[in-house]
Amino acid sequence: MGMEWLRKTVAVGQRAPFPETIGPSEQNANESLFNILLAHYDLHQAQGQRSCAREVLELAERLTGDHVDLQYKWLRKWAKWLESVGRRGEAVELLQAHLRRLRGKLLNPSRNAEIRMELGIMLDREGRKLEALKFFKDAAARYRKLSHVYNLVAALFNSASVLHDLGNFSEALKVCRKAIAEGSAGYKDLSSHIALQMANTLEAEKQTVSACNHYRQAEEFYGQNGNRRQQSDILYRLGWLAVREKRYPEGARFLRNSLELKRESDYAIGLAWYHWSRAEAYRAGGTLKKAVSHYRSALNLALNANLDAVAARCRIVLYQLCAKPDQSLTAFVKYGNAGAADSIVKQGRSGLYLDHGSDGYSLGVFHEPGDTARAPLDRRVLSRLVQDLEKVTRASGSLPGPSLEKQRIALTRWTERQNKDQGAN
Repeated sequence: MGMEWLRKTVAVGQRAPFPETIGPSEQNANESLFNILLAHYDLHQAQGQRSCAREVLELAERLTGDHVDLQYKWLRKWAKWLESVGRRGEAVELLQAHLRRLRGKLLNPSRNAEIRMELGIMLDREGRKLEALKFFKDAAARYRKLSHVYNLVAALFNSASVLHDLGNFSEALKVCRKAIAEGSAGYKDLSSHIALQMANTLEAEKQTVSACNHYRQAEEFYGQNGNRRQQSDILYRLGWLAVREKRYPEGARFLRNSLELKRESDYAIGLAWYHWSRAEAYRAGGTLKKAVSHYRSALNLALNANLDAVAARCRIVLYQLCAKPDQSLTAFVKYGNAGAADSIVKQGRSGLYLDHGSDGYSLGVFHEPGDTARAPLDRRVLSRLVQDLEKVTRASGSLPGPSLEKQRIALTRWTERQNKDQGAN
């Protein structure tokens, strides 16, 4: 089983033919091959190709043999696959059975904690909050003993999130503060999540001033992490909290900043799909050098906009087109640089949403081939944001200005057309 066969297993949107047997001479490299197959599985999963992902995973299982660590890695991937196809109950049972086998064994304390964390996450998604909370607390205690600070803070954050959902706000805040004391400041992603969780919980407790302070902190952290979508949503919330207290100029400023970030995010998404489409066209025409250039641009923009499915597709095709004979897919799994697209994406702030096809914000660019269920909802939120900003600007004693009026009209037409299309279907 050589690299050429592996290259075929990642043909975009196609199921690859798998060999029936694995030769004895290749079994010496089982672990390396196993990890390569898991990389293929991850990329198939990112594209939503569940059948292909399962076939790769079934082949990987044949390489585990008596290797306990490989069996464990495979088990976790299989549980994730089960969850992704709506069989979460089976995934939970699988992990619980493995946990029972680990009881009383001290050889793998880290694995004990990991399984508890995975179970907590799955049970939380299943709505079994009290069971999830028990596993998160148990995982946190184990990570503390292991001095795994990042995982400890993550387990505490998960506990706080569940406590909030259960309506135990005071305890949720206490756990968030404990996470900060344990060292969350050293991790930007966790710091942003914890700040936002505290803001949500403080707002639920009617502590609006403290909530706003934490929303601002969370917005800053998400900005540092490049998560424009979350940053824009937080600014939108801050805007309405200000409006509720009749601080109209401040509210308008927050809403305007939210709109700018929304434009920036949508520009990155639209541009990523544009470069992907251009790359596909050049590839189909045999102009591979130009295709590779567009695939790289699409990858960087997709990473910048958190479009995992597009990034996965780009990495697969770049692997197919650029990999050397002895290179495996694992060399391409982390390929790309989100920061390389920053200067391009920021141009989106000064752009406008227009209702014709000559602009970068045309409806054609916003169309996302074959996917996201959240896209229509986001568009409605965007339309509401523009209308809200116009109202709040007027309430603050200022006129909205021609560009805002133009966007409102364009988005109104856009939404009407979308509603007609949905009605026709």
